[in-house]
Amino acid sequence: MDSTPDALTADSLPPNPSMREGNRSDAVYRSLLSWIEEGRIPYEGKLPTENELSQHFQVSRPVVRSAIARLRSKGLVRSVQGSGTVVIREPESAAAKRSEVFQGSSVRDLQRCFEFRLLIESEAAYLAALRHGPASLKRISECVYPPTHTFPTFSQEPLEAFDFHKSVVAAADNPFLEKSMQMIRSQPGFQVYLRLCSATKAPDPVEHRTRINGEHREILRLIERRQADDAREYMRYHIQSAYEYMINRIPVTDDL
Repeated sequence: MDSTPDALTADSLPPNPSMREGNRSDAVYRSLLSWIEEGRIPYEGKLPTENELSQHFQVSRPVVRSAIARLRSKGLVRSVQGSGTVVIREPESAAAKRSEVFQGSSVRDLQRCFEFRLLIESEAAYLAALRHGPASLKRISECVYPPTHTFPTFSQEPLEAFDFHKSVVAAADNPFLEKSMQMIRSQPGFQVYLRLCSATKAPDPVEHRTRINGEHREILRLIERRQADDAREYMRYHIQSAYEYMINRIPVTDDL
């Protein structure tokens, strides 16, 4: 179990709720939901492992999985391969504190953010094609789905797609590029991007996710074959397309 501050440890779990009434999965779900809403597990923090939750609530692991699946369906958490289950939505109180981030944010902020990403990530794709090794290539491949994958009907979490881009930058083997990607997350333009993703949904989420995954797969293919120039240009196309998609989904009356 991760002992870092962003994860609850077995010793710090809140008291076990009564299981005498109602469905056990419902009780576990309500408890986990309260931990998230109260900020006991912060935004981007990790849930305890299934085994720890099973022991804490004195229920079977399938019961725990069912409760976590409900949190996932509500868009509160997501499973990250090799990292466990991560909280992807802030509690209302934390979101209210962060509302100042959006005050004064604008389309200009979004534009500047994507301009920066075009510069950083297109060159990162170029370098990744030249410098990648087996480990970094495997990390990129873990962020894409096979062509035959059937996506669920709900929209993709934006940070899930961002994992692919971070893995490409990591494959470039340049700490300055990686620091730049870390910086992007805290910028107003990226916060506008996250806000738009939450406020607007794709007309056809399955088609949208299939298309994005196809573009990610093409970038992976070019990097894998060390076609550096093509990888750079396709990454530019991919990011520019994402920017145009977001701009076209901004409601005319929405004052960003």
